[in-house]
Amino acid sequence: MMKYFILVLGLTLGLAMPAAAHHNWAALYDVNGDLEIEGVVSKVIWRNPHVVMYFTVDGGTPNEKTYSTASNSVAALARMGVNKELVAIGTKVRAAGYPSRSKEGDFFLNHLLIVDEHREIVFLRTAEARWPKEAERIGDANYAHGLNAQEDISERPTSVFAVWSTIFGAEGSHRALRGPEGLRVSYAEPRGQGDCSSKDVWSEMGSPYPIQLVDNREKDGTVIVHAEQNDTIRPVYMNVEHNDPGTVKNNLGYSTGHFVGDTLVVFTTFEGSNSPVQMHETFALSNDRNHLNYSQTIINPESDGLPTVGARWWEFQPNSFIQPYDCVSTEQAEAY
Repeated sequence: MMKYFILVLGLTLGLAMPAAAHHNWAALYDVNGDLEIEGVVSKVIWRNPHVVMYFTVDGGTPNEKTYSTASNSVAALARMGVNKELVAIGTKVRAAGYPSRSKEGDFFLNHLLIVDEHREIVFLRTAEARWPKEAERIGDANYAHGLNAQEDISERPTSVFAVWSTIFGAEGSHRALRGPEGLRVSYAEPRGQGDCSSKDVWSEMGSPYPIQLVDNREKDGTVIVHAEQNDTIRPVYMNVEHNDPGTVKNNLGYSTGHFVGDTLVVFTTFEGSNSPVQMHETFALSNDRNHLNYSQTIINPESDGLPTVGARWWEFQPNSFIQPYDCVSTEQAEAY
């Protein structure tokens, strides 16, 4: 097994992985278009995976119309300093964003001007302020873009056990992993429902949200890999023979691990120890202790090609944190 893993690890480090989009925005919204309205906030659904707001324009007149919007996740907005208390029902606003390609009166919310308070909330991480001369900007994207890195090397982590953040737009960090196409672990029971249904473990590790590695070896002999997206908690049983009982009935599988020097090596199966689908991972601290470097190799017997291999990294930022994802599906949100 070790000889095979070394071979696979060599393939992982030697091959480049093309990026995969987190969402196909161009299919859902006209990202070259621009829609701006003026009205009042009529409904707010503050939830992951996307905040939803409704605005009423020309209320109480024959021309009254309601617009619906989706925006960023609560998880991302919290790090930008944007919270629900900033937007109350009945607040007079101007709102702007990308028009929907399929639903009239719907758009992706990028900017929201709170008219009476002269404050602008910037929802899209990559957007500039729309009304800089009229309002104070709310929505700090420095965290998402890695501008809050720890400059003092002595204060950086000395092991993989820390909170690590995706850096948006950075090659090798954001959209850097691609799972095996069409592969599903057939016996796995899904976690969540609708648009809150969890992804396969290889996709969760490629998500844009932070992860945390927790050392529980003295407590219960495990290392915990905690990915914020979908509240993903993966126990890795350390320094034991890999004897998958086949009782883990979800798409996270059963994981064992050990350290090779300072590198955490993890082996995962999904249908008992004879699982045809296997995943090999490594987690290693960069030389400057600023990045967590990650490799992922998936052996897929249903494919005639090479194993699916990929790599990515996360960055350490002071005061970073994992928060509850607490996803609310569209079906549940509509009942609000």
